[in-house]
Amino acid sequence: MQELEKKLLTIEEAAELLSLKVSRLRTAVFRREIPFVKIGRLVRFKEDTLHKWIDDMTRKTLAEEEDSWF
Repeated sequence: MQELEKKLLTIEEAAELLSLKVSRLRTAVFRREIPFVKIGRLVRFKEDTLHKWIDDMTRKTLAEEEDSWF
């Protein structure tokens, strides 16, 4: 269990990782815009899931999109 706890981030830690204000991250959780883990009343974030979410949210440049056509 201790190893799992190390992988789960608090809202403050996740906000720092994402360069967001804590209030903005709380809003994203409330709107279910970001993946999170709910443990009772606690909200936690898996670091690897946040990295994947960032990758999924990354948009291609127009040049990259044009290259994918050929």
